[in-house]
Amino acid sequence: MNKIISLTLLGIGVQSFLSAVAVSSPEIDPSSAVSAIALLAGAVAVIRGRRK
Repeated sequence: MNKIISLTLLGIGVQSFLSAVAVSSPEIDPSSAVSAIALLAGAVAVIRGRRK
């Protein structure tokens, strides 16, 4: 169950990261922040799952 959730989060993060558009301002837009957090959470969940 944990593996499915972690892979889903990882997929959402990658998909959001790839679909983000470039903006001219140096600020981080909300969609990029959400994709970065989802990608990080998925990676952490995969790493924690492999340790057990």
